[in-house]
Order: sequence, then C-alpha cells, then structure tokens
Amino acid sequence: MLQLYTVADTENIVVEYIRLKPPMRGFYCKEPGCLPYIGLDYSLHADRRLHRCVMAEELGHHFTSAGQHIAKRYYSTQDRLSIDKCEYKALRWAANNLVPENNLLDAIASGLCEIWELAEEFDVTEEMMRFRMRLWGVK
Repeated sequence: MLQLYTVADTENIVVEYIRLKPPMRGFYCKEPGCLPYIGLDYSLHADRRLHRCVMAEELGHHFTSAGQHIAKRYYSTQDRLSIDKCEYKALRWAANNLVPENNLLDAIASGLCEIWELAEEFDVTEEMMRFRMRLWGVK
C-alpha cells in the first residue's frame, strides 16, 4: 500500500476514507481548479488485498481517464459504453502496476501457476489476478 500512497502523494491526489453505499468501494474525482481526489470506503481496511486493488484502480483513473465522464443518475447507452471503457482502462492500469509482467514471469517460472497462488504472491484479489492473466492472453 505504501507504494500506492507514494504515487498518490507524488501526483498531489488527496486520499480520504468515507462511507460509501455498496457496491461502491472507491471513486476518483478531478474538478477544474481542485486537487484530484480519491474516496475509499472505510470497509477496505478489513481486506488488504481488496484495498490495494481498489486504490490501484482509482489511481488508474487518474492516469488513464481523468475527466472523461461524470457520474450521473441515469445513463444512455453511449454514456454506459464510455464509462465501461474508462473503467477498463483504469483496471488495466491497476493490474499492470500491481502485477508487472517481469515479476509475473518470474513467479510462474518459480512454479506458481494457480490463480490463488499468484494472487497471494502479488497480494491482490483472485479477481484481479484473473483479469491480469486475461490481459496477458491466458484464459
């Protein structure tokens, strides 16, 4: 987590813990004239791996899709597609940063091949590990 907070600090991103309504666990916001902001749900303190993954995805929004969409109550199909693209880019950034390719190759070469083993090795959720493997072309 320290590495992720260092990135946020370097980028002048304010990170705060707040109460969010499930299933929301975090969000990224950047308004003109204001510092970028990441809001994380307090419940993440209870799950270190999920905490890392959510924080990394929100940082991913900062680097890949900041300002490309604004949360609304109702979405058109085009809005939904745009949001899905932004979410995918942020998740891809998170997966590549939490599980760098060289480290992944080293882990596999050392004999780790199950999703749960790799998730444990990289301190991420199994869901994040599956996503990372799909990015790499593994089904």
